[in-house]
Amino acid sequence: MALRGFVLGAAFLAIGLLPAAADSVTSTVDSWDPDSRTLVLGDMSQFQGISEDIFIPEDLSHGETVTITYEGTEDGVASVLSVEIQP
Repeated sequence: MALRGFVLGAAFLAIGLLPAAADSVTSTVDSWDPDSRTLVLGDMSQFQGISEDIFIPEDLSHGETVTITYEGTEDGVASVLSVEIQP
């Protein structure tokens, strides 16, 4: 019985250590400010302070479609992992 409890405890611990799955959204661009690195989507949701490590063309314009992959939290977006411009 003790072994069963140990195995279950180890399994729950391993589950807690797994990285959280990333979320993504595909939408049109309302605006892109390369100075503040803020991307506003068509529904007015904002991704602010996007890391310089994430490439986004300075000439990204209104109406283009992007897919943003991000790490979410209960309070919003923890970090943007990628921004892909859709053809």
